[in-house]
Order: sequence, then C-alpha cells, then structure tokens
Amino acid sequence: MKALGVYRETEFSPGKVAADAAILESVLAELGAEGFETETVDPAGFLDLAISRYDLVLAMCQGREALARLVMHQHSGSVVVNSALAIRNCYRDLLSAGLKRSGIPIPPGVLMGTEDSLDRRVLYGLEPEAGLYVKRGDLHALHDSDVVRVTGVDQLGAALMAFAARGIKSVYVQQSVEGSLVKFYGVSGGEYFATVADGYHLPDRLKLDLARAAATAADALGLETWGGDAVVHEDGFKIIDFNDWPSFSRVRVEASRAIARRCLRLHRLGAHGGRTV
Repeated sequence: MKALGVYRETEFSPGKVAADAAILESVLAELGAEGFETETVDPAGFLDLAISRYDLVLAMCQGREALARLVMHQHSGSVVVNSALAIRNCYRDLLSAGLKRSGIPIPPGVLMGTEDSLDRRVLYGLEPEAGLYVKRGDLHALHDSDVVRVTGVDQLGAALMAFAARGIKSVYVQQSVEGSLVKFYGVSGGEYFATVADGYHLPDRLKLDLARAAATAADALGLETWGGDAVVHEDGFKIIDFNDWPSFSRVRVEASRAIARRCLRLHRLGAHGGRTV
C-alpha cells in the first residue's frame, strides 16, 4: 500500500509552512504505522510526478495546476483527500454559495468585481455603516491586506480600488457580526471535531450545534479534513470562514490520528467498491 503526501504551496501558506508540513507528515507517520509506504512531494514536483497508482493521495496543494494534476490521480483510482473539487470549492468565489446552499448560518455577503462601479443595489441586505469585511475573492488571505474591515460606502469604494490596484479582480464583501471568535477543526465521518476559543467558554449546546453545522458544510463542499471560523453570540453563531485542510497546530496529535483513521476507512471503502472521494 502506498500513500503520497502533497505539501501546500509556500505562497498559499503565509507564516505556516512548517505547521502545514507538520500535520501532513504526522498523518503519513500514522499511516506508515499501519503498513503504508509513504512519500512526500512539493507541488512543483507533483506536477512532474508520473501518474501511477497510489492507494492514498493526501493533498494540501491549492494551486490550479496542482488541482488539475490531482484530478488525474483520482481518475487513476487513487483515493484523494481532499479532492480537487473540494479544494476548489473553498476558493471564495464558490465558498459562500456552497455554504449558503448547505443551509448553515452565515453572515450576509456578496461577491463583487473590484473594477465594477459601486452600485448600492449590489449591497442589498448588507449594512455598510455597521461594518463590512472585504476579502479577496479567490483564495484565502495570503497577506494582511487581503482582508480589510471598512465602515460605510466610501471606505468600501476605497478598498475596492486598493484591491484592483493589486491585480485582484474580485472580492467577497461580508457583513461584520458581533460576538466571540471561535476556531473549529474537523474530520468528516464523525471522526473528529474540536474548537479553540481563547478567553471564551463555548457552551456545550452551542458546540454541538456548531459541530453539526460544520459537518453539514463540509459534506456540501466535499471535504474530508477541514476547519474554519465562527462568531458566537448569545443567540447562536455565524460561520464566517471555511477552509480545506488547516494546519491543526493546536490539536495536531489528535487530528492527525483522526485524519489517518478517515483515510484508512475511505481506502477500505474504495478497495471494496464503495465510496470514491
């Protein structure tokens, strides 16, 4: 049995290159203990790697060329975690629609072109004076300037111009919501869920509701290993971000075991004609 791990591109891993590598290597170590022959490759090397049958391909890559290559491995019969489609679903231009379709609570938001004229009708349902977050519309934040908070239409217009000047063609404009920030991490199939809420005690009821909502979202996006952010308040929560395969830095030991268990289960299903990922 063979398992291949594909590292994330350094440009998509600002300040977290070592942490991203650590979770991937930790999962592969767990699989190695189960009898898998394991190897790793960076995204550039992955593009040159011959398409051969790996039982498992563990993918943290996010670039378009690497995702296209990932599809080829999937078509060759490999079980891929996460799939190319699931990773692409976490680009911001698709993410909000996927989360909305899953029926989970998210703040109002709209995808906008940075070079389009600012028409207030596009902002229907948003309250600019209550604060908005403007996020680059393709990938997740790669720099501090990729997510900015603005108040009012004038500041929004200035932010759109700033993104356009950097060559970013679209942004996702999301309503700011009040509450406490909670980070969450999960592995599908009920294998794992954890929250990290610095300085805030998350009630058990809300944690259970958040776990259910996050699992529903992950299923809608096609993810097997995932994480995100939620803002929690007295009446509930809003999920404000969701992403494929985070670094799991503060829960790495437990998460790596859970990811390995999930991979083993998917491998067994695939070997017996069950689910393909």
